[in-house]
Amino acid sequence: MSRRMGRVLTAALAATLTAGLALSAGAAVAAPGAKLKQFRVPTDNSEPRDIANGSDGNRWFTEGTEFTAAPAKIGRITPAGVITEFEPTLADGCNFCILTDIEQGQGDLVYLTSNDPTLMRFNVQAQAFEAPVAMPNNNALAGSLAVHGDFVFITDFNNDVVWRYDSVGGSFVSFAASNPSDVAVDAAGNAWFAEPQANLDLTTNIARIDAVTGVVTRTVVDPAARAIAVSPTDGKVWFAVRFITLLSPQGVGFLDPADANSVTFFPVDATGPSAIAAAPDGTIWFTQETQGNAASVTNAGVITQGKTVKNSDPAGITVAPDGDPWYAMREADKIGTLQVP
Repeated sequence: MSRRMGRVLTAALAATLTAGLALSAGAAVAAPGAKLKQFRVPTDNSEPRDIANGSDGNRWFTEGTEFTAAPAKIGRITPAGVITEFEPTLADGCNFCILTDIEQGQGDLVYLTSNDPTLMRFNVQAQAFEAPVAMPNNNALAGSLAVHGDFVFITDFNNDVVWRYDSVGGSFVSFAASNPSDVAVDAAGNAWFAEPQANLDLTTNIARIDAVTGVVTRTVVDPAARAIAVSPTDGKVWFAVRFITLLSPQGVGFLDPADANSVTFFPVDATGPSAIAAAPDGTIWFTQETQGNAASVTNAGVITQGKTVKNSDPAGITVAPDGDPWYAMREADKIGTLQVP
């Protein structure tokens, strides 16, 4: 294909993409304003992946180990940076598993998912694993987690469903999905999940499970959108686009339920937007795998970059109650935090 024809095709595809989608001409980048602190995970090649706030005031994270011989573990990091690791056994629901997501539940339980068909549980006060919950399908590939009250939402790529587990009644309900990748819950209990490449045209949906009726509705947002987070202040559903396609650049954006589910998207350079999280004050933070840092973005698309660490491969991110983001540095085997002024 000639360069000229390639440009024409790209322009045509971009025109198709932008129909009904508000695109920023380019997000402004502000100067760094936060100090980065890094803490090494004790286990070599631990590949820390996802991270969440715990009820005990610490951050808890999974160690992925998908390409290493290191054992599956979870870690606790205190605000001062002291890390303690805990290794699950077969009885805890880990059959030489690869741990993926982690999320704080009711009381002192954190929930964990893996490539095994179990929902694992860990008591942060007792510092011990509790009996795992078997998934309803033994082919279940438990992925991303979100918790709201007694309900735990779990994406299942293998079975094209999102599960809702009632932690009080012990029952599961499934909602049909297409390649679900991430899930988040808003203040009203509605669950939002991403469906990257849900259709033959490679478009991405963000779907909503109504908290009362269970009805699922969908909005086309952008190809390759995988990670999502809901702002606690204005309810906007933010998403990150990691992979460049013919139809889409990398970037971040939001769906606004208060404005007829309108979608705004801010393209960025090839920084690799990956995980995304909302601070208590509504500030949105996301990791950038290629860039090697974490950054914040405003509703106007102004991006503030954190310090870059080469070969760090930032993955999961969460924001502490004080507003400081904490994120897993997968390749560097570290946990990083930005101390926001």
